[in-house]
Amino acid sequence: EQALQIATSHTAAASVGDPDYRLGFDLSGQIGDEWLFAYRIECLKDIPPDEWARFAGAGEFIVSSNGHVRDLSVPMFIEAERQGHGA
Repeated sequence: EQALQIATSHTAAASVGDPDYRLGFDLSGQIGDEWLFAYRIECLKDIPPDEWARFAGAGEFIVSSNGHVRDLSVPMFIEAERQGHGA
């Protein structure tokens, strides 16, 4: 639950550079005492998802048990997800 609160604060404080969009997240899993989250872009306008703007940047992040947040590149996320799900 603490990791979810930290993730919520982390994404709420971040800007995607466009007032019509904000960052959200999805919990992807847990690896030891760290929680793996995927960033999700949320459009605040009532338009179909295929018309949403595209954004570049880190796709995922980890929240550690001590509250530290760090972004992951896509390859790092794939490896972390593999470790977390035993795939």
